[in-house]
Amino acid sequence: MSQQFSRRSLLSLGLPTDILAALTRHGYETSQDLKSINEEDLSKKLGIPLEDVRVLYARFEKPATSIPPLSMTQSAANMIRSTHKVSTNCDPLDKILGGGLPSGHILELSGPPGSPKERMALGILKSFVDRGEEAIFVDCLNMSTPSIVARALSSPTLQERVHYTSAHTLLDFLLFMHHLPDLLASHPQVSLLILNTISAPFQNADLDFSQKNFHQEKLKQTLSRVITTNSLTASIVTTSQLSTRVVNADGTAGTFDTGGEAIMLPSLGPSYLPSAKTYRVILAPDGMFSGALKLLSSPTHPPGKGLSQTVPYCIERS
Repeated sequence: MSQQFSRRSLLSLGLPTDILAALTRHGYETSQDLKSINEEDLSKKLGIPLEDVRVLYARFEKPATSIPPLSMTQSAANMIRSTHKVSTNCDPLDKILGGGLPSGHILELSGPPGSPKERMALGILKSFVDRGEEAIFVDCLNMSTPSIVARALSSPTLQERVHYTSAHTLLDFLLFMHHLPDLLASHPQVSLLILNTISAPFQNADLDFSQKNFHQEKLKQTLSRVITTNSLTASIVTTSQLSTRVVNADGTAGTFDTGGEAIMLPSLGPSYLPSAKTYRVILAPDGMFSGALKLLSSPTHPPGKGLSQTVPYCIERS
């Protein structure tokens, strides 16, 4: 075979999701990993048609996009880019963030069903693409379809700057996050990642406590890598459902039998987020179009450390 078995990420080949998932499950990540197995054996091992495998091998012959090595220092443009804040298209949210979302940071928006957290996330998306930048939008619960995202952007030109995908199962979501650093490295114009309803894949999976902690720690490591890698300046927005927790007066986990108080908190808790780069905001609606925003924690204020700011919001009816 004449294929060029360079260490080209399989993600860069534009493979169908089912084939990419099968390759990843068997430990294949780059074209180099496939050099020791022929087409027929790979077809049997993955359980996919031989024709599909031949298409896969044929793609190795296409020149790979050159990705420059990571620099130990940021360029002047990246340094400037990492210091400014981008408006969220929501004045109350801008206010609670101190002027907008800082580049290279994470914003978690949590709220009960019916709160406008997805709508705020789409406002942030529009703000970034209006600036000529690209974004990745990942839907984890079929809450924001491509048509909904398109209507939020309102312009075909802007729509071309958004890479939409879905990850409704935990396997699909973990697969996406595994390839995310390579995906961002090959798309340098992407400056925003939105993970919509990030809590859904974890809630729908049958995980025990240790498994959940393991996957959330891996997620935290990936988010930290994306945020802190010098060549990447992407900002990240996650939306999450709230869940009821019972806590005692001293803040420890409690029950109603111990006199604990039921409160609403983000479903995944803070363990999946790098605290030094994350703003956590809770939406408390008092109606369909109005409510309050509460800053739960920020890079300069850990949970419960001097944060008392609550800002009212009112969403325009569309």
